[in-house]
Amino acid sequence: MNRLNYFLVLFVTLFILLSLFTTPQSFKSYLNSEINTTIPEEFEVAKPIKLTKIPFDIDAFSEAKENNAIESINSIEAMPSWTILVKEYEDQDDLMTDFKILKERGLKAYIQYKENEENKFILYIGPTMDRSDSRDNLAKISDLIQFSPKIIPYD
Repeated sequence: MNRLNYFLVLFVTLFILLSLFTTPQSFKSYLNSEINTTIPEEFEVAKPIKLTKIPFDIDAFSEAKENNAIESINSIEAMPSWTILVKEYEDQDDLMTDFKILKERGLKAYIQYKENEENKFILYIGPTMDRSDSRDNLAKISDLIQFSPKIIPYD
C-alpha cells in the first residue's frame, strides 16, 4: 500500500476512537447565557427630527437641468458605448435580407422593434466600446448604397 492509503486508514481510525472516547457538549451551556432575550412590551419611539423647510426654486431647477443637458452634449465622446443605426424598415423581408448581408460581412447586427410606431423595425450594428470601432464598422458597409448609417450612443 502506498502512503496515502496508510494516512487514510490512520485518519479513519482516529475518527472512530475519538467518537468512542469523547462525550458531546450540551447546548444547555449556550442556553443559560447572561443575554437578556425577553422582548419588551412597550417600545420607545424616537422623536421625529424637525426638518427645515427649503423653498423649491423652479427657475434654478430648470437652469440646472439645462446646464446638465448642455454638459452631456459636450461630453458626447465620453459615452460608454456606441452603435450604428443602419436603417429603419417597415417590411420584414427587406429587414431580414439586409440583416443577413451584415452578418455575412462578420458584423454584429441586431434588430430592435420601434415601440411607438406600428410595424417599424430598426437595424443596428454594434454596440462597441470605442467610437473608433464603430467608425471601422461603418467603413465596412460604406460600399452598400442602400444604407445611410450613422453612429449614435448606445442606450
